[in-house]
Amino acid sequence: MGSAAAGTVRAESSASPPETPSAVTSIPKADGHTQRNKRRIHETDFRMEIVTDHARLQEIIPQWSELASRSIEPNPFYEHWFVLPALRHFPHDPGLRFILIWQSGLRPGESEKLVAMFPLQRQHKTWQQPLNCDRLWQHDYTYLCTPLVDSENTAIILTEFFKWTRTTACGASFLELPHIHGEGPFQHALLEAMERQSVFSLVSHQYGRALFRRAASAEIYLDQATTSHHRQELRRQRRRLAEQGQFETRELNAGENVDPWVDLFLQLEGGGWKGQQQTAMASLSHHAQWFRDVCRAAQERGQLMMLGLFLNGQAIAVKCNFLAGDGGFTFKIGFDEAYAKFSPGVQLEIENIGFAHQKPDLNWLDSCAAPGHFMISRLWPERRTIQRLLVSTGRWGDLSIAARFGLRALRRVIKPPQQTAMADN
Repeated sequence: MGSAAAGTVRAESSASPPETPSAVTSIPKADGHTQRNKRRIHETDFRMEIVTDHARLQEIIPQWSELASRSIEPNPFYEHWFVLPALRHFPHDPGLRFILIWQSGLRPGESEKLVAMFPLQRQHKTWQQPLNCDRLWQHDYTYLCTPLVDSENTAIILTEFFKWTRTTACGASFLELPHIHGEGPFQHALLEAMERQSVFSLVSHQYGRALFRRAASAEIYLDQATTSHHRQELRRQRRRLAEQGQFETRELNAGENVDPWVDLFLQLEGGGWKGQQQTAMASLSHHAQWFRDVCRAAQERGQLMMLGLFLNGQAIAVKCNFLAGDGGFTFKIGFDEAYAKFSPGVQLEIENIGFAHQKPDLNWLDSCAAPGHFMISRLWPERRTIQRLLVSTGRWGDLSIAARFGLRALRRVIKPPQQTAMADN
């Protein structure tokens, strides 16, 4: 399918390769609540800045990067190396605003630091929604919208943000927070801040997204996550692939040129059904260039993980993960549909589990998959709650959210939701 990329090679053999043992770890449980400092935090310690000029965002890249490293929950989709290329390559509403919260130094001579960033986009009014609504910005490839907020004094920072939303500077009747993490330290701090401000809110949608959390080893993980029949079938397909010639797994190395890997991925994705439907990134030149820019920046920062399956030197599957904090996010996977009967995408996901267990600093992976995704849901049994939250900023917002809640309850009374049984796969 494509020319071979370099990278670390793991050749296929008849015997199962030994797994590197690793201690069981978990996602940190920082609470995000008020923490003690040298002195009491006052609202006068915070300064709001509304940024619409992209040049200003370029100026604060160092502070933005530091905020991402201190954020209560990691989100690479809101880091500068992911956002700025999107502003260059994708069309967006001129009303897009970045709300920055700065905190003054707590000690004499200490400079202020960036403690939160909220990218907000004004939603256009419709007959169904006649009120102004600000929504956390996302484009086609933004799979998580949890904002970057400092892990220290998170609830206080969010309280200041909600205070600002009730001012004329905000100008929205309510906020829409789509695709945010619905559990964990950010959610705890969010609930505390909304309680402080007596904020009226509504979870309009939520679902469980497949999550990988490392076990003691890849072998133990797969034994716990899959059935013996499933593992047997995967081994059979793998043997058939190995019979076709030299079969190996490669990983992008640190400092390696990422461009050949990007080319392979774009070629594989564009050669399948996405290419036929013109939804592959290669089908739109500005999407392909954005992806290349993002991968280059992530590779330079050590936040890119790319794996590939190669048969006789040709790529038959390539996947891309973005790393942040002690975890990561699976972004895209492409495979050669000529080998579909061997399930190359699933085989690469098995390799992904193995490589993840060999990285001591990588404790979890968010699948970024749609709810009920058949393939990844079978391999990753844990779930991460993702939700869309509506937050009122005043009386009109209260009425709008109350009306939505009432209509939802009325629909359930008129037509109760059907109970669906999940088959045991």
